[in-house]
Amino acid sequence: MAYSSAHDTAGKLFGAETKEVTILQRIVHWVRERADLRRAEYELNHMSDAELSDIGLTRGEIHNAVRGSV
Repeated sequence: MAYSSAHDTAGKLFGAETKEVTILQRIVHWVRERADLRRAEYELNHMSDAELSDIGLTRGEIHNAVRGSV
């Protein structure tokens, strides 16, 4: 097993596979975030124009509102 030169607080060497787990966790987090954004956009797109107006959105603003650009 390969080791990096980084040490934790207990003085043990971190294994090289530690970065792989971190990358995998980041990928899983990214995929979940995208799924949540798609779900929110889907729900807003299926609201009526009156409902969107009540929350201060137009259909054209949904994509940017979901992603925090508005």
